[in-house]
Amino acid sequence: MAGQIKRYDPDLAAALFVTLGGNLPNRFDREEEAQSLAQKLPNREQRLKYIIELCARPDSPQTRYLTAKAYSWLGDAYRREIIRFCTEYLEGEPWSALPRGTVVEDGITIYRPARERASVLMDLAQAQDADGRHSAALASFLEAYRLEPYNPMPAIKAAGLVERLHGKEEAINFLNQQKSSVFYQPVKYTDAQGNTRRNDSFRQLLDGYLRKLQSAD
Repeated sequence: MAGQIKRYDPDLAAALFVTLGGNLPNRFDREEEAQSLAQKLPNREQRLKYIIELCARPDSPQTRYLTAKAYSWLGDAYRREIIRFCTEYLEGEPWSALPRGTVVEDGITIYRPARERASVLMDLAQAQDADGRHSAALASFLEAYRLEPYNPMPAIKAAGLVERLHGKEEAINFLNQQKSSVFYQPVKYTDAQGNTRRNDSFRQLLDGYLRKLQSAD
């Protein structure tokens, strides 16, 4: 089936990505076609490769983003392609259809364009790491963390690289430094039902990884 395509249709590619669970902007008038296509391509890998073919000329922010994400979902076997298309996307203009503005989640205000860029940086960093470009991967993880300082995962991923590059003590020191973040302190907020809640996920994740490092031989 995939070999029969040879057309350029990034809007269909975006709608097809949604059938895989991707939370991406797409045109509602293409959803029926994408669902029909998905039934002919039940295999996840086939669908992702079809998406890449539909973006055969990745010469716009939309096609660069979709191509980078599709290769990222295909995994480390495509690390060179992930590095190429993530880098091309990050060096150009962002896809204008991606979410804009801010949203409040569990008491934390999130700037959505920064989140989207951080997501691409995380894909890039993991591919760079898989390709042996550890210093570049560390820089990408740290840039993602700068964009999303409320998300401890880039810092935890960076700590894993610091451990491999500089040893366990350096990694522990790095994570301990992150305790000075304002997000290490629990955030109190009121949910939609008017209940007072406490968001301490940053602390829990950071401390959990610290304990794992400290207990390792």
